Amino acid sequence: MTTASFPDVTEPTACLVPPGEPEEFADPLKPFNDAAEFLTPSGWLFKLAELYVGENPLTWAKQSLAGDWKAYVTCASAWRETGRACEGIARNLRSGNTRIGAAWDGNAAEAGAHYFSALAGNLADFHASLDAMGSEYLAVAQAVSYAGEAVGDCLGAMLDALITTSLIATAEAATGGSAAVAAAAFGTQELLSILREWECMIQLIAGAQAQVHAGYGTLARTGAEALAGLNAFPVPRTGYDHPAV
Repeated sequence: MTTASFPDVTEPTACLVPPGEPEEFADPLKPFNDAAEFLTPSGWLFKLAELYVGENPLTWAKQSLAGDWKAYVTCASAWRETGRACEGIARNLRSGNTRIGAAWDGNAAEAGAHYFSALAGNLADFHASLDAMGSEYLAVAQAVSYAGEAVGDCLGAMLDALITTSLIATAEAATGGSAAVAAAAFGTQELLSILREWECMIQLIAGAQAQVHAGYGTLARTGAEALAGLNAFPVPRTGYDHPAV
């Protein structure tokens, strides 16, 4: 028999290419960078918020969600494509096993068929594990992305309230009597709005961080199981020499 008798049914190496740019993924840090660009270099408005909430909301949000999440999504694609390559090798092994079974008999043939069938099954399991890891990477990155977008909305609302509060403070300084009382009441509402947005930010980032930690746990468990399966698979100690060859 020649290699032409065992044509591959798929080309696994076609999957092993650099992953492309992630589609439909928003950088979770973009809203924070946009907010920073809007402010003056001193960032005095969010410094004003720091007097109310104890933290600079913009700096805190950026530090809480810091990371190269675009690379994280790209890594998800790499895991999946590597899994597809394993699945392709498994398909080729099964196809070859079927073909060689029609022309090879005996104990060695039976042992070889069993070995390659088990190897194909192991590769299929590895494909499932890598695909699961890719999905988990994507889920973690998307959770951070959604949180970043929502926190960006909170920062925008907070910024509006801070601007209004600054204007009210200016009005209070320039007026007196009932006008000052009305301005103070309006300013109190803006302060409450700032505190509500801050509380919302805390909850959003806490939720994202909880999903990140849960994702890390899932990835560690899935990766350990896949590696254990791979290491446990028996590898032939020596090559097979047919006595008639």
